Amino acid sequence: MSTNCYCHLQDKSQFNKWIVEQLGPVILGAKPAEIMSFPSYNKIDNFEELVEQLFNLSKVIRFKIFYPPNGCMKILFYNSKTLDSTLRDIRNHKFLRGLGYSEETNLDIYLDILTDKLKEGDMPHEIGIFLGYPLKDVIGFMGHPSLKLTKVNRWRVYGNPELSDIVCERILKAKSDIIEQLKTIDPNVIVELAS
Repeated sequence: MSTNCYCHLQDKSQFNKWIVEQLGPVILGAKPAEIMSFPSYNKIDNFEELVEQLFNLSKVIRFKIFYPPNGCMKILFYNSKTLDSTLRDIRNHKFLRGLGYSEETNLDIYLDILTDKLKEGDMPHEIGIFLGYPLKDVIGFMGHPSLKLTKVNRWRVYGNPELSDIVCERILKAKSDIIEQLKTIDPNVIVELAS
């Protein structure tokens, strides 16, 4: 399948296969979350309903739909287990508390704070933590003077690239694994079995 645009898809089965491929790293737990944008026009009817039908099959893959001021629907998909673990990391938690997140690490509260910012049209720096980027890369992107841009992989890498390379390889492997799974397994089954 390997298409980056759902706009050419005509039916539910094509859409399900496409979105499972795009979200493979989240579904397989290699990445805590992914944010996707969808224009207000869709060739597929009942778009939100399709997303709900597919991802309500899973015990761990969740999503939040919101509409920033530009009118383009955005969906934050997340693996609740992986994201909760990421947010509970002591360094990430301390960083997020410094940005006004609560002392208590509560997945729902943290997601509400983040999506409130996103609904306003902001793309807050801390989104990188939710998306699974190493904290050093998020802080470097924010302009920390001791962290210089080292390279650009799937995101901007700052300082020593070793950890970033490990994270990137894990994400790429999950993308490859999900493509292989989709050759023989129905997308609905993949989502349902996500753990």
